[in-house]
Amino acid sequence: MPTNVFFNHAVATEQHLYEDLVVEALRMYGHDVLYLPREIVEEETILGEDIQARFGDAYSVEMYLENTEGYDGQDDLVTKFGVDINDDATFIMSLRTWERFISLDSNLVVSNRPNEGDLIYFPMTGHLFEIRFVTDPDPFYQLGKIFVFKMRVSLFEYSGEDFDTGSAADLVEADQGYSIEMTMGGSGDYTVGEDLKATIAGTEYTVGEVITWQASTNKLTIKNNTQTLSVNDVLTGTVSTTARPINSIVDVMTFESLSSAQNKEFEDNDNDYLDFSETNPFGEP
Repeated sequence: MPTNVFFNHAVATEQHLYEDLVVEALRMYGHDVLYLPREIVEEETILGEDIQARFGDAYSVEMYLENTEGYDGQDDLVTKFGVDINDDATFIMSLRTWERFISLDSNLVVSNRPNEGDLIYFPMTGHLFEIRFVTDPDPFYQLGKIFVFKMRVSLFEYSGEDFDTGSAADLVEADQGYSIEMTMGGSGDYTVGEDLKATIAGTEYTVGEVITWQASTNKLTIKNNTQTLSVNDVLTGTVSTTARPINSIVDVMTFESLSSAQNKEFEDNDNDYLDFSETNPFGEP
């Protein structure tokens, strides 16, 4: 027989009241975080993986961190490749906040819920988390409606993504991204953040983006490098219009903030001993 028509669990006024209470609680006990939708620049269609991704938007929203006693996960593990940090967490966001601030972003794969692969920046600890899974309705249709999303997240591992959100989340690219440092000849000043163009083999390419420019030492550091650069190549800024030739190149990031990093030392010793040129491809002494 049908349910009792006098006891309806989906009364609109009750739903609105309960949703107001949920949103108020999240704003009282939650944290201000940044939600970064992932933009797929290039996709590998066979395995369905993103070869190149970009994060260009950051939305400030409130979320509740369900892990009140710290992060979950397997804790920090020491491996032969260094310290492997496995921090997991669960963030809760209201449906109303999602619909008002994020759902209209054009880069979302689906607009009715948070997307796996998007990022959450937690300013309190300065960590970036990647959404691994958005749980099924939990709680399950209280008063006949979904009011919150629960997102299972893991600590984000940077792998060459482009960050241009204009927020503190962009620091992950400056700290961990591959960069090239060059000493430039000529005169003129580059503008931080501008794209650089160069003509290589008769074709003009966008070869990177300016991270830092030190006018006193003529040191230029770029990221998002797309072409192999050589000494005497002329780099032209798209904003400053400065055109200067390359005098020397250091193509290994030094990770100055990490005292344990040895990649620059390995590269210097490698250059003194091995020759990987076309005439000696196997590096025989």
